Amino acid sequence: MIRTVLQILPVIILINVKLIQYKLRSLGLAPIAFDQHAPELPTFAPDNRLANVPIEKLGENDLVYPESFVLSPDGKFAFVSVGDGRIVRINDPSNADISWVTVVRTGIDDDHCGTGGPADDNDMERKCGRPLGLWLASRSSVDKNFNSDGEDAKDEDVLLVADAYRGFLMVTGITDQPVMHTLASRAESDPPDYTFKLLNAAVQVPSTGDIYITETSQIFERRRIFYAAMDGRATGRLLRYQRSSGVIEVVAENIYMPNGITVSHDQQSLLIVCGVKIIRFDLNSQRIDPKPFIEVMPGTGDNIKAMHELPSGDEVKCYFVALGGMYKRPFSLLKLVSDKVWLTSFILAVCPYRKIIDLVPKWTALAVFNEQGNLIESFTDDGTSKLDENGKKIPVEAPWISEFEPVGEYLYLSSWYNPFLARIKRS
Repeated sequence: MIRTVLQILPVIILINVKLIQYKLRSLGLAPIAFDQHAPELPTFAPDNRLANVPIEKLGENDLVYPESFVLSPDGKFAFVSVGDGRIVRINDPSNADISWVTVVRTGIDDDHCGTGGPADDNDMERKCGRPLGLWLASRSSVDKNFNSDGEDAKDEDVLLVADAYRGFLMVTGITDQPVMHTLASRAESDPPDYTFKLLNAAVQVPSTGDIYITETSQIFERRRIFYAAMDGRATGRLLRYQRSSGVIEVVAENIYMPNGITVSHDQQSLLIVCGVKIIRFDLNSQRIDPKPFIEVMPGTGDNIKAMHELPSGDEVKCYFVALGGMYKRPFSLLKLVSDKVWLTSFILAVCPYRKIIDLVPKWTALAVFNEQGNLIESFTDDGTSKLDENGKKIPVEAPWISEFEPVGEYLYLSSWYNPFLARIKRS
């Protein structure tokens, strides 16, 4: 019996290997080691300052999976990109009572939009659109067809949108009669049949008016962004849009998971969140600095914002970085698989995609860095400090935060994962 098992064991192993290889190919996966993008886990003790803070859930099951939050210059409005393809305008976001209206949809209007969960289980995102990064700019600085000398010309604030599927968009008439314009669906140097796979974030450089955009992956869509992280291939790009040309250029490529982006306080560089690192792109040389701005954060980063105040309101030039999955001692799934291609292949081939998301330890986390890249404050809830009546840990209420935005006495918490927009009191 044992001899028979030993004889057929190699055949069984070979069959399973072939099945795994077939499954990976069908998903577009070809995992490689990516330990160069996964440095040693840092030691980080969560402060759990957010554990007992009441969280207000705004628009539950309506403002689903809100990724980005941008405030108008006068503070009267805020614009939020939502997981069902809408961009909504929140009126008086500093007030206790708020209301919101739909500004525009980037895709079709269908009852099934946004109902597939954060992993888009019903495969509707491509049709519905998925706006991610938002940026407010003057139309004259963006639209090459806008004639500011025209008789009826009147400059206006427009909303720039990095939509994961639809490309780089501009929305005019954002407070009255909105109209959506597609500025680009591929870079000028891309093949004619290529369209952006995963545009993510956008920022405008004040001195030049140039707009820089991150494309997180050229292989995987937003709905499968965890595949992009665990596959390990660095296919992300940094793109630039200039009003004078009206096209998008590729200024840097082969970047691992470029996500949130901001202009540094000295206006000399861009800071780009890439996994657990933040890299620096020099605006003068148009090159990526070989030395990261931040070598390793205690979590996978999402959006980054250059701020002039701390969450408390104290005036300090700093950077807010929203952290997604934990990346700290003693465990990180990303670190575990980073140099084990066999393990990555097995997990990706065997585990349903939603289960992979569930395997990542979740928390609510904001990291605040100073101008030198040193961590000066953190605000976290890792779910270890609250227990129910049976002594079991109570899961965090608002995990996977993608962006923090202070407005008046509130701090808004956006998230690609939660079916609501969260808000807490800054006090």
